[in-house]
Amino acid sequence: MISVVIPTYKSPEYLDWCLHSCIEGQVYDTNEIIVIVDGHYEMSESVLKKYEGKIKVVDLGNNKGMCYALNTGMWYVTNEWFLVVNDDNVFPLEWDKRLVDDVEYSKNFEFGDKFIITPRQIEPTGPSIFDFDIKDFGTDAKSFDYDSFCEYEMSIKEDSYNRFKNSGEIFPFMMKKKYYMAVGGFDLIYPSPFICDWDFFLKLELISCIFKMTFSTHFYHFGSKATKNRDDDKEKQEFTESEVVASQIFYNKWGFQPLRHENNSHSPGDTINGITFPKK
Repeated sequence: MISVVIPTYKSPEYLDWCLHSCIEGQVYDTNEIIVIVDGHYEMSESVLKKYEGKIKVVDLGNNKGMCYALNTGMWYVTNEWFLVVNDDNVFPLEWDKRLVDDVEYSKNFEFGDKFIITPRQIEPTGPSIFDFDIKDFGTDAKSFDYDSFCEYEMSIKEDSYNRFKNSGEIFPFMMKKKYYMAVGGFDLIYPSPFICDWDFFLKLELISCIFKMTFSTHFYHFGSKATKNRDDDKEKQEFTESEVVASQIFYNKWGFQPLRHENNSHSPGDTINGITFPKK
């Protein structure tokens, strides 16, 4: 049905919630859950063994970065549709059924199968530039109130004609594997996990993919715990510097700064540095 790809890096307490909610919340037994351990396997070993038999585990050995982890994960995806989720996300109840329903419902809008779905997220603090819902069910794994989150999420889900909103070029996202492969996946040149996704989504735009955020399904997000998981000041400084380098790489490649939210650097139909973005 759906292949779930979860890259993880030194976040066992968040990964535990992610896997628990993914497994407990699914309706279909034909999903597959693929965890890509991007270094420090020993930190997540007890959590992974807890779900043994219900997940596939790919150990990269050393930390190779999110781009490499996701591209590797695609080798293990056997379903037509896959869902990429960070390890600091929590799944709602019936998440798989609702996303499959979204795919079926999208046929009313002639999106075709070049359709990338982003579940809306709930975060504990705001404001959010991505139109997330702000509701505090815990700012860390220890304080998280799973039952209250599930109850609230079911009360706000949107099943009507207005379930789809524009934009949605963020994580988590669900799409067909063939289009991931068509654009070559994530570019390994990027040292930062923040800039590489903008690059990836732009490549999908060039083959006329349609991005929509669905209000039928809300994932809880603790707030970039996974990507900002750095132990000491040196690691934090290196991470900050990698963002600067990645931004420069992006600019050299695309010809504009990586702004992908309210003030987009391009519009459909624009031609920038010889690149024409298809009209929706």
